[in-house]
Amino acid sequence: MTLDECSAIYQNRIVEFSASLTQKKKTINIISNLRLVVAVLFLGAVYLTFSTTPFIYAAALLLVAFVILVQRHAKLFAEKVHLENLVTINQLEVRALKGDIAGFDAGLKFVDGSHAYSHDLDIFGDGSLFQAINRSNTLDGKNTMAQRLTSPLPSAEAITEHQEATKELAANINFRQHFQAAGKEIDEQPLDRQELLEWLQQPSILFDKSYFRLLLIALPALTLAAIAGAFFITSLKSVAVLLALTQWAFLGTYVKRVNAFHEYISRKKNILEKYAHLLHYLQQETFQTPVLKKLSAQAADAGVNVKALASLVSSLNARSNAMTTLVMNSLLMYDLQCVYRLEKWKHVHAAHLKVWLDAISETEVLCSVGTFAFNHPGFAYPIIDKPLSIVAVGMGHPLILENECVPNDITLGTEPSILIVTGANMAGKSTFLRTIGVNLVLALSGAPVCARSFRCPIITLRSGMRTADSLKDHQSYFYAELNRLKTIMDELRSDRPLFILLDEILKGTNSTDKQAGSIALVKQFVPHPCLAIIATHDLALGDLETEYPRQVKNFCFEATIENDQLSFDYKLKPGLAQKMNATFLMRKMGIIPKD
Repeated sequence: MTLDECSAIYQNRIVEFSASLTQKKKTINIISNLRLVVAVLFLGAVYLTFSTTPFIYAAALLLVAFVILVQRHAKLFAEKVHLENLVTINQLEVRALKGDIAGFDAGLKFVDGSHAYSHDLDIFGDGSLFQAINRSNTLDGKNTMAQRLTSPLPSAEAITEHQEATKELAANINFRQHFQAAGKEIDEQPLDRQELLEWLQQPSILFDKSYFRLLLIALPALTLAAIAGAFFITSLKSVAVLLALTQWAFLGTYVKRVNAFHEYISRKKNILEKYAHLLHYLQQETFQTPVLKKLSAQAADAGVNVKALASLVSSLNARSNAMTTLVMNSLLMYDLQCVYRLEKWKHVHAAHLKVWLDAISETEVLCSVGTFAFNHPGFAYPIIDKPLSIVAVGMGHPLILENECVPNDITLGTEPSILIVTGANMAGKSTFLRTIGVNLVLALSGAPVCARSFRCPIITLRSGMRTADSLKDHQSYFYAELNRLKTIMDELRSDRPLFILLDEILKGTNSTDKQAGSIALVKQFVPHPCLAIIATHDLALGDLETEYPRQVKNFCFEATIENDQLSFDYKLKPGLAQKMNATFLMRKMGIIPKD
């Protein structure tokens, strides 16, 4: 499949969903008008009932019809919102294929300058890898996606299983988009999930009291029986009143705790219904790969049970109505019935709710990666190998458009394990470091990479490219860089294999000191189990290839100056760079005079 074919699929889906949306809006208008007509007829029938008794039957039928129309309207409106989300999703993907990912969450809250590599590699922020790949809508889904890009999967087996799941989802655009559209309906607050899980741990008010189960049946039954009997035996009126007061006495005993319980859980009805909707999509889909089968199995019956929880919360919310509180608590111990049933739900399903919510988050992440794979049909799934070696053929940066991306090959490990990359300003050194770093992040998260082939081990990634000073921590730029390098060396000395990316080491000191320190640092890498790429303008580091011919290799990006014009081919070549462009550019821009 080509990018044009991907775009055509999205365009066709926009047309299809837009047509369905137009029809749905027409149907909603018809139902709305019918509802209005039925309401007017109902009021008329009620009025006529006072003079002609048989109209009461017509009023009853019209009331039933009105309720059915209200329910139908609500269902149609939900379907309309879902279709609107599907149209939006496909419109955004068409733009994404053209390089415009501004419509997606940039993950700014995950930007962390102290992380081992995420800030250097543009994992988060505007124009980032997260913005390009994430399609999660729940807050925990986004958190899981961020974690996947900053903490690799634990084993080659796990990565392979996620690759298989990604392939299956990439081919299942219907499930991906319907699941994503359902997720877009969620208006989730930051503490919703946490508060739900905390509610599961709260001690019961009623459920752990065994006598309450009998009391909640017996007392309302006796009250209703006394009321019914009072029509025939006058003395039972006082008994009915006494039983109603007894119900209020029990509620009075627990009213503070019931109020606190209601306050805590009342706002969760809508979010629970949305969770149930997502779980319904997950459990009804038939998958073939182990990871997706497991998630679907975890969601089995979850949609029904979570929706039941939402209904129970809705029932408890009805106590906010004064008439409900007065009548229902007098007859049925309504508040205590609701609390008891919610606590019963919690007792039965508490152990499952977190699993169900985690299944939603993990599915969102896999759908995100599946969409990323679908949008990049030319990307390859990496092979995760044991040798300490990275071999890439036709590797490019995944965020550069295909027609602009210049691919490069690289073999790193076994011999040599350290590459010194020199080159002129803007020739592509930093982009190359980010290219291999981002592709490794993708590889270890189970995603396809921007390469014809890619082989790598499970290895810890460390970088030093954008170290910044910190006024808050009273830390200069140079000291911050030294701390980053110390962390890397401490890990190497503990025999932890690392993949190290460094761009212009020791920028915060003078050129002589920088050169001596950089050479000494690279020499420290040689005896340790690591792979390293060091980008530098300092050609003196190239002498290390002579000193360590098996471990160190020189590569470069060259600039070309022809007819007073500067150009780059962005191709990685063996050897040291021979051409620099700073003086040329300063003359070209009139900063310094031409010779």
